[in-house]
Amino acid sequence: MLLDALLKFYIGQSLRQDLAKLFSERVLESTAEVLARHIESKEEILTIIQEIQAEATL
Repeated sequence: MLLDALLKFYIGQSLRQDLAKLFSERVLESTAEVLARHIESKEEILTIIQEIQAEATL
């Protein structure tokens, strides 16, 4: 039974990490879409997205 519980824990943890990654990717995509409506420069948008990603990894 202990092995089953351990497997469920790791599977659950992996699922939560996958969901968190998908959510963060969707937030960045939405952010880029909103920025594109307000900023014409694709380079500026890319710079902002990269800055957000850098801050998120700290």
